[in-house]
Amino acid sequence: MRTAITLGAACCALFFSAATVLAAPFGPSAYVQASDSPFDGIDFSGGYFHLEDFEDHALNTPGAAGITGGPTSVVFGPGVHDSVDIDDGVLDGSGLAGDSWFFSGASTGFTFNAAALGAFPTHVGLVWTDGPFQTPVSFTAIGADGVTVVCSIGPAAGFANSSFNGETAEDRFFGCSDAGGISRIQITNSLGGGIEVDHLQYGNARESEVPEPLTITLLGVGGVFLARRRAATKR
Repeated sequence: MRTAITLGAACCALFFSAATVLAAPFGPSAYVQASDSPFDGIDFSGGYFHLEDFEDHALNTPGAAGITGGPTSVVFGPGVHDSVDIDDGVLDGSGLAGDSWFFSGASTGFTFNAAALGAFPTHVGLVWTDGPFQTPVSFTAIGADGVTVVCSIGPAAGFANSSFNGETAEDRFFGCSDAGGISRIQITNSLGGGIEVDHLQYGNARESEVPEPLTITLLGVGGVFLARRRAATKR
């Protein structure tokens, strides 16, 4: 009986430990093109994946809506932009020729519509491209219940420069993965004064992520405990 209780406790501990690590923050990490995304190698074939680069001057990927702000081409016209570097077709250290998303206040973000997408995304991220001089930046992701913070990053500092001239060396990816789904993300400049982001990306990995390794681990642990129990009984 004691062995059975120990087995159950071990399995439960593994389950809750695995469930805890299903929510994972990403970044801030340098980003000049889509292949820099931590999501680049993830298999989304069982679900969906969308990347919005705003280069058509709109937010129109499925199931996403901006909380505040709009495309820089709409807010500023053709002039002052700080896009992800590659969006103008050349990696040259400048984002002035691309488009992005801007809000004049301290914080912006995006919500996700589970009905339109079929399910909330399990992976969400974006790229911070500009803000006030040397501002620290914070990022949060809210779970499927619309309340629980599943990821929190920052305030992170040390990458924002002191220029509004489209430089891309400061651009940083912030993101989160959570198997339970993400309904909203928010990114904030601690110093206020406007915020610019780009390459909003979100996907649902569905069956391609995490459940199978967890099941295999639990079965393996169960097998070890049963073998030990049988050996103890034979003694």
